Amino acid sequence: MRLISLTLLLAACGASPAPLMMGAQKVNVTVGAHDYTVWRRDKAFEVVRLGYVKRSEMPEIEATMLAVVAKVTGCTPKVETGDGGEARGTLTACK
Repeated sequence: MRLISLTLLLAACGASPAPLMMGAQKVNVTVGAHDYTVWRRDKAFEVVRLGYVKRSEMPEIEATMLAVVAKVTGCTPKVETGDGGEARGTLTACK
């Protein structure tokens, strides 16, 4: 019973941003079968993919993550660090 309670508690936590993005604007987006959370603070962004993805899906997921950031922010994302699970960077060419 404790294991089930702990699992449910952890599942409810969702994604949290890096310390530098605490208090940033947050948007949750679902694309296909995957959920993403995007944080934006001025010209900085962080995006996190939630859930499991097969290794073979990673290139598509990474492209989708950038498309989600662009759609949410109206800017072009430039990744500085990250992978198919989370990415951080700067925003350019904002509309």
